[in-house]
Amino acid sequence: MNVVLTRLLETLSPGAPVVFDADGTLWRGDVGEDFLRWAIHQHFIDAKYETYEALLSQSHARAYGWAVEVMAGLREDEVLEHTRRFFKERFAGRIFPFVRPLLAKLSAHPVWICSASPWWVVVPGAEALGVPLSQVIGVRCDVVDGRLSGTVHQPVPCGEGKVTWLQRASLTPGLAVGNGELDLDMLTFAKRPLVVTPADSSNGLVAHARRNDWPILIA
Repeated sequence: MNVVLTRLLETLSPGAPVVFDADGTLWRGDVGEDFLRWAIHQHFIDAKYETYEALLSQSHARAYGWAVEVMAGLREDEVLEHTRRFFKERFAGRIFPFVRPLLAKLSAHPVWICSASPWWVVVPGAEALGVPLSQVIGVRCDVVDGRLSGTVHQPVPCGEGKVTWLQRASLTPGLAVGNGELDLDMLTFAKRPLVVTPADSSNGLVAHARRNDWPILIA
């Protein structure tokens, strides 16, 4: 076990919840964006990826919400069938090597995932890692008669929105783990933060972590 992780685990209170971001934290890449691009290419979703990119340049929350809005009318069981196949084929091999050993060490702690990707896209990753689906927070909408309504639950769980959803679940994380600027609020809210980053990468969250002596795990 990495020395950074060992020291963090020693400071965790018994039974304290641990919350992970998903993309770039549990696995390499962005499963939400990659699934959206794939689903459009497969004509499962009728939309243009360029629209997502344009929205992203204006507002992350708006773009992440749109990625769920464009699934309006799709059957939930069909969406999950597609996301499970996509994750198995494209992302199962991208789970970082540290993740499963860490989760094994956290067996006495409730583990949550809080992601700005669509909930249905994160589900297969949670299943692969043994995280209960009731403990997965993602961008969601109502499901009416088995079909996605497209009306997005607010706020979108990015930035301060992550903290809002954790508070709604009555969670104060003993440890929160993230990799990007939109995880900063969640990591600040937690009792202990952990930043995950590739060796050759840096961003605003990594810079903040270095300024504040937060632990950094090289993935």
